[in-house]
Amino acid sequence: MHAVEDLSHQLWTMRELLQHLVYKLEVQGLLMNTNRNRWLPFAIAEVDAVLAAVDQVEVLRADASRRVTIQHGFPRDIRLTDLIAQIGEPWGELLAQHRLHLLSLQAEIEEISHSNHELARRGLIRSRELIAALGESSVDVYDPSGASVSLVSASQRLDRTF
Repeated sequence: MHAVEDLSHQLWTMRELLQHLVYKLEVQGLLMNTNRNRWLPFAIAEVDAVLAAVDQVEVLRADASRRVTIQHGFPRDIRLTDLIAQIGEPWGELLAQHRLHLLSLQAEIEEISHSNHELARRGLIRSRELIAALGESSVDVYDPSGASVSLVSASQRLDRTF
């Protein structure tokens, strides 16, 4: 397979994986939004699996990119935008489409990740308020590594009756 063809293939695979990541992040957000928290560890594991696959494809993409630079005599650290400008047709247009789609997916992933982070933050605040309402100052929970940690109530709700 020609190096530019391999690079295009790796970028296509990356697009598919990032689309899958968008889906998994959307599912994670839906679970948090509907308080289906018992399924969150599964959703998190699925996101981690997609991210691991992205890492593997990134290694293959970098290798294909390196081979393209060697075959065409381009600088080794050339950016994709510069490669697109210099590679010529038909590959330049195809690689440009991959680049635009990847940038769009990156923006979507950042937006969903930010939204999910906010949902998790609000969930933590609600948990702390519940602990405080039960009269507890802390509750033992498990962190992502499985170690026991105390979830301490940061604030207490004040109930005033007039």
